[in-house]
Amino acid sequence: MESDPTVNNGNVAAKPSAGAAGVASCGVHGAGELGKRGERCGPPDIPIAPSFEKRRLNLRATPRLGTFLSILDMDLTVDCNLRCTYCFKEKWNEHMEEQVAFDAITWFLYASGPVADLRVNFMGGEPMIRFPLIKRLVPFAKRRAWQMGKLIHFGITTNCTLVTDAVIEFWKKWGMGFHTSIDGTPEIQDHNRPTVGGRGSSRLVQRSVPKILGYRPLTMARSTVMPEAASSLVKSYRYFRTLGYVSIGFVPAAPALWVQEAIALFETQFCELADILIEEFRGNRFVHLMGIDSMVDGIVRNQRPQHACGAGRGMVLIDVHGDIWPCHRWNRQSEQAWRIGNIYETFDDRVRAELDVPCQSAIFKEVCESCAARLFCGGGCPAENLEETGDPFTRHPNACELTRVVARAGQKVHDTLYGEGNPLFLKHYYERDNRLA
Repeated sequence: MESDPTVNNGNVAAKPSAGAAGVASCGVHGAGELGKRGERCGPPDIPIAPSFEKRRLNLRATPRLGTFLSILDMDLTVDCNLRCTYCFKEKWNEHMEEQVAFDAITWFLYASGPVADLRVNFMGGEPMIRFPLIKRLVPFAKRRAWQMGKLIHFGITTNCTLVTDAVIEFWKKWGMGFHTSIDGTPEIQDHNRPTVGGRGSSRLVQRSVPKILGYRPLTMARSTVMPEAASSLVKSYRYFRTLGYVSIGFVPAAPALWVQEAIALFETQFCELADILIEEFRGNRFVHLMGIDSMVDGIVRNQRPQHACGAGRGMVLIDVHGDIWPCHRWNRQSEQAWRIGNIYETFDDRVRAELDVPCQSAIFKEVCESCAARLFCGGGCPAENLEETGDPFTRHPNACELTRVVARAGQKVHDTLYGEGNPLFLKHYYERDNRLA
């Protein structure tokens, strides 16, 4: 039975932990539907993070100013059964203690203020390692949200290696969403994302993907692209399509590592992807290709996004220790200045205020008015910017150039299909009331 904390004078008494629930054995977020701005009203083998049995959840450790929270990332573990070559997580080899997980949900329900439609994303590490905990946490959260007149939806970012029929049945029952991390063809996947034992993981992914897509056909295949894979995007796209994906994302990582030759290859591949996407639409097959889709949206909207994502605004991360951060990309020991607080201690509105501004794109250092990507670039991932340049509002020049590559491809897709009057294209991008999911 899961613990059910009780409210007492603004605090929640934490009951004794039930112990570890792990089993032996990773985007950028969109901004989503964020809460309105305004002032707050009212108050196994891997070790578990330090016990919080004697600590009390502080329901006053919530935002008092700015955007109400509507999205919560939760690091259920920082352990993983893969050893991806580019992983940005610091491996502390810890799971989130169970009481922290339940307290985090309760905290979020209060921290969201009047927002009634909430989303929780299970992150890691590989969050499926904590499936026994998830099976108890989701019903608990649904019930508590209902008691407070709210709805809470769950999603998970998974490496696809631990998905079973039992997992799918659970997600069907509770309406769970998926976000799958898969880098490309078996050769690329096995190189980038080996198991702890050094074996390739593609065989595990191929076993799980049909189960996921059978349940959620629009689940995205999100590929992290390193410079050495710049020439393989088309091949990986075709591979994803053979697996059944219709939502695909290629996200270049570590911009400082990209030399001009790699960027040129990336552009050649994205131009070819644009041509392929045009043919998909001509064949009445809708495919969501991340980046191109956003650029076309920007052209139709004719307005630059005000934010790249919801990090530190309508969204925060709670890590295995109960610490609060802007998002799942932000919890390195070297980034303590960006720690917003802790659910057992306090919430620092001053730290969050640096990100929770009305228009982030207006304060970027780059000259963006004449940039080809101005209609869909909100300034890139703030956490990546911080890592690459030391400033969340300053992009690495290579990141800007890679974004312009995608923008030019998106412009080509828009101009071609709009000029042809493609019915599927017009229905999705111009007939707002009839847009596909």
